[in-house]
Amino acid sequence: MNTEKIDEQVKKNLFSAKTDIVISAIESVKVKGNKLYIPLLFDLLNSSPEHEIETEIKNLLGTIKDKTAVNSFMRAIEDDKYKGIRKAILTACWQNGLDFSTFLPVFVDLVIHEEWETAFEAFTVIDNFEFLPGAEIIDFSITKIKTAMPNVSNQQKYFLNEILVKLK
Repeated sequence: MNTEKIDEQVKKNLFSAKTDIVISAIESVKVKGNKLYIPLLFDLLNSSPEHEIETEIKNLLGTIKDKTAVNSFMRAIEDDKYKGIRKAILTACWQNGLDFSTFLPVFVDLVIHEEWETAFEAFTVIDNFEFLPGAEIIDFSITKIKTAMPNVSNQQKYFLNEILVKLK
């Protein structure tokens, strides 16, 4: 059994005060491909790092292909601690092409309740679903959308109508 663990030196380097050390640590994470670093990358991104570091993290998150990383992304999306970077996390979700379809109701909630840019990224995740979830999740999401329709902005109505078209 392959048990992944975090290299404590890489973890320390991710939070170094020196940009070149942080970039090198991110590169090391990219090469190792260990999903256990994802929450650390979210924490680092959440700390408002220098632009170069932010760009490297976003690039890495957008290229993750490990299917088991989906839960790490979803935990961060649902955690208010990461509200400030939620848009960036959602962008990474549609860029990396992982299957988030079983979490359709979460993305629908984000379209309904978040400000425009974040709602747009959540919509984009749904729009890029390669596969749709099971009928029960679709039915639940359709009900959620229809219930929210009278109380949302025109922009949100557009997104929600497009989602309904995709789900039918």
